[in-house]
Amino acid sequence: MRSRYIDIDDRSQDLADLLREEPGLRAELERMYELSWLYHENALEGAVYTAQELSQALQHQPVSDSISIAAHREIRNHKAAIDLVRAEAAAKKPKVNLTLAKRIYETLGQGFESRQVAEFRKEMPLHRAYFHEIAQPAKIQPMLAKLFELVETTDFRGAHPIQQASRIHHGFMQAYPFTEGSGKVARLLGNLYLLHAGLQPCVIHAIDRQRYYDSLKQPEPVLRDLVLEAIENGIANAEKLVRQAREERRRQAR
Repeated sequence: MRSRYIDIDDRSQDLADLLREEPGLRAELERMYELSWLYHENALEGAVYTAQELSQALQHQPVSDSISIAAHREIRNHKAAIDLVRAEAAAKKPKVNLTLAKRIYETLGQGFESRQVAEFRKEMPLHRAYFHEIAQPAKIQPMLAKLFELVETTDFRGAHPIQQASRIHHGFMQAYPFTEGSGKVARLLGNLYLLHAGLQPCVIHAIDRQRYYDSLKQPEPVLRDLVLEAIENGIANAEKLVRQAREERRRQAR
C-alpha cells in the first residue's frame, strides 16, 4: 500500500511540474476534470446530467421549465460547494469540522426550501440511495463529534492524505446525518484533504456506483482501495491529456 502512495505522490508532483509550464493546458485540464467531477458525483446519487446540461448550468444559460431550473440550480450549487472546498483546502491549516460540513450542506441546498438549513435527520429514512447501516438519529451528534475529534489527533494528522480522505468519508457516511446530501458532503470533505496535499480530487465513476455503495457496508480500507483506484485513474487520464497535447504541438511544428 505504501508503494502506491509513493507512486501517486511522485506522479502528482511530476504532473504539477509539467502543468506549471503549461498554464493553458492546466486550465483546460481543470475544466474537463471539474465537468467529470460534477457528472459522476451526481450520477452516484442517481441524477444523470448531460454534458450540455452541465455546461448550460455553469454558463448560467436561461431555461424555462421547472425541471431544468431545479437541475441547473443543483449543478451550480455543487460547483459552489466545490469552490468552497477548494478555498478551504488552500488554507495553511484547513478547518475540517462540523461547521464546515454544515456550510457545505447549505451551499449544496441553496434555493431548495427543505435543504437550506443543515439540520440532522430525525428519523430513519425508508427510501434512500444508500443501503449500508446508518446511525440512529440520537447517535448522529456523538458520532460526528467523535469523527471531528479524530481529525485533530496526531495519528490522523500524520496519516497519508488518501488515508485521511477515506477515513472522514467513511466515518461521515456511517453517521449519515442528512436525509439528502450526506454522500456529497462526505466526498467533498474527503477531497479537501487530497486538494490540500496537492493531489487530484477523487472522482468515483458512475460505473463503480454499486461497488461504492457496497464499500460503505465494509470496513474503511475497502473504500480506501476504491479511492486509490479513482485517484490513479484521474492521474492517468491527466497524463494522457498532456501527452496528446504535446504530440499535437510537435505535429503542428513540423
